[in-house]
Amino acid sequence: MDMLVKNNIFPIQEYSLSFGNFQFFADYVCCEINEGVDLDEAKLLQFYALCSDVFQGERFAVIELRLSSFSVDPSFYIKHSYLLSQVKAHAMVLAGGTFAQLSEFEAQCIKHCPCRVFHSLSEAIDWVTQQA
Repeated sequence: MDMLVKNNIFPIQEYSLSFGNFQFFADYVCCEINEGVDLDEAKLLQFYALCSDVFQGERFAVIELRLSSFSVDPSFYIKHSYLLSQVKAHAMVLAGGTFAQLSEFEAQCIKHCPCRVFHSLSEAIDWVTQQA
């Protein structure tokens, strides 16, 4: 997530959990999940509880930095859609073409908000900040 600091975008808060690092900005969070993590229901619930605490009822966007390989159960987004009402947009930034097909599949499962896949962080930030 050093690329954010290089672009003079500084987080309001930063958290490091056992499964990844999270930088919180005014209306979005950037996530970098650790290599090999199984992003299961318990971890996703922990992440979204943290978001709820930080954003205190305000709507926010999620930007996933897909810099490493990890697994996620996309059915979480369907099963727990009622918990995700604060999420206004979900962006995935790919480091390369290797995760493109999986990310596109995951994006199809995210029905609670607009979701797009990007190849640059700046494009993802521009897009999420434009979402209502």
